[in-house]
Amino acid sequence: MSLDTHQLSPTPREAGIAALPASTKNADVINAITVHHTTLVNEMRTLTAAVVDGARSGGYDQALSALMAWFTGEFLPHAQAEEVTLYSAGSRLASTRLLVDGLLAEHRAIEALMTDLTYARDPFTVIASTAAAQAVFAVHLSKDNELLPPALEAEAVDLEQALAGILEILGEPSAPDELDVRSLPHSGRHAIIFAKMGQLPPGGTVVILNDHDPKPLRYQTTALWPGRFAWSYLEAGPLQWRVEITRAG
Repeated sequence: MSLDTHQLSPTPREAGIAALPASTKNADVINAITVHHTTLVNEMRTLTAAVVDGARSGGYDQALSALMAWFTGEFLPHAQAEEVTLYSAGSRLASTRLLVDGLLAEHRAIEALMTDLTYARDPFTVIASTAAAQAVFAVHLSKDNELLPPALEAEAVDLEQALAGILEILGEPSAPDELDVRSLPHSGRHAIIFAKMGQLPPGGTVVILNDHDPKPLRYQTTALWPGRFAWSYLEAGPLQWRVEITRAG
């Protein structure tokens, strides 16, 4: 089985994104989105290749664990943050609503294929599921790069504002390294925080500023990433809570 897929280019122009004038307000944001997506698809390609090589030689467990860790720590937070920002903006426009519906369906398809891997018991199923997930992801990101951002740009959507508070979706650190989520919609806060946490390197730290004690977030984080993060309260109410979250080294 061949796993060769279309190579996403590390530069927006080579990736096929519609050319935008340098003065366009959204150009830098679109370029950053494309570069970050390129990093993600290349990471998945490398991890998938390791799984396939291991399956062919009869020892894929370690490579599969690495792929699943990437899926949990990188793909899921990215997808969740994307859905509450760019996809949310696109779903409100008649011109992009169907496109967003398709992109959401692809997120669910990738998640289903990766879930299948947790139940895989033979090399053939492992190879088939990883190959399918990689192929869907590569096609999906080409749409994320080449279709949605230019379509939102054409509708005069301010992409920088749409992504406000979660520049981590672009692979860019926020400065200062404190995430104030008080002005964000309650329904999207956890996804946004997960996106930031998923981008932290070993030893990296982020401070969350919230209007209530984020205990539910801590419970979810422990379930999603057991033992990966340490929590420390810098301020505990009554008007605001500041919690320092550090990724284990």
